[in-house]
Amino acid sequence: MAIEVRRFLFYTFATSWIIWGSLALLTQLNLLKFGNATSMLLFILGGITPAICEIWLKKKYSTKEEFKSFIHNVKNPKHPVSWYIFAIGLAFVACFLPTLWGGATMENPMYLVLLEFPIMIIGGGLEEIGWRGFLQPTLQKRWSPFTSTIIVGIIWAVWHLPLWFVLGSNQINMNFLWFSLTALALSFLLTIIYLSTKSIFLCIIFHALINSFWVVFVPVTNVSSGLFTFLFALFLFTVFEVYRKSNFQKRMV
Repeated sequence: MAIEVRRFLFYTFATSWIIWGSLALLTQLNLLKFGNATSMLLFILGGITPAICEIWLKKKYSTKEEFKSFIHNVKNPKHPVSWYIFAIGLAFVACFLPTLWGGATMENPMYLVLLEFPIMIIGGGLEEIGWRGFLQPTLQKRWSPFTSTIIVGIIWAVWHLPLWFVLGSNQINMNFLWFSLTALALSFLLTIIYLSTKSIFLCIIFHALINSFWVVFVPVTNVSSGLFTFLFALFLFTVFEVYRKSNFQKRMV
């Protein structure tokens, strides 16, 4: 397991950070303006490397049956409607809730979520092929879902770090500690979805929904707001774990 994890993290971080680092350097030297076609291509390429690296590694080191099953999980939309409703509702609540304590403001109409969603599949959702598709379940072979989620959340936050040096990016105006707390919060929500469904596809959908709702409920990136969001997600995860373990014990009786 340790070798698999190190291999995935090495290729993912090396590839992403080279691409994003180059983008940061080019914008810092005023050789490239963020927002044009070239910069967005580099931005997107860096963002989808967790997916590319994991698919490549899975194909290289797994059996044909394992690889086929993995790809099927990535693109399989056949899940109960209730889980789609749950994913949409959870994403909405996670993004709307901070407006109650001044952690976000509604700045755009709701219909933009529908327009942004297909874009955010690529601009965020596909990351889940690596994070929840590989890293989370692999870590859970050794650690609890709680510990594994914390590890994935920290890695996920740190992986984004080069974007704070890209002039013109959204991240450069964000508080990194807020972002890290929010990444941990979203990791716990994604763990709920993954443990319940084992679906990489639904994790992709949820991640894309979060990014889409953020276009409407624009976050105010202060640390206290991030902490409240984290505590909310941790509470939901705790309730879910109690319920899950209770059901497991009942089945064992």
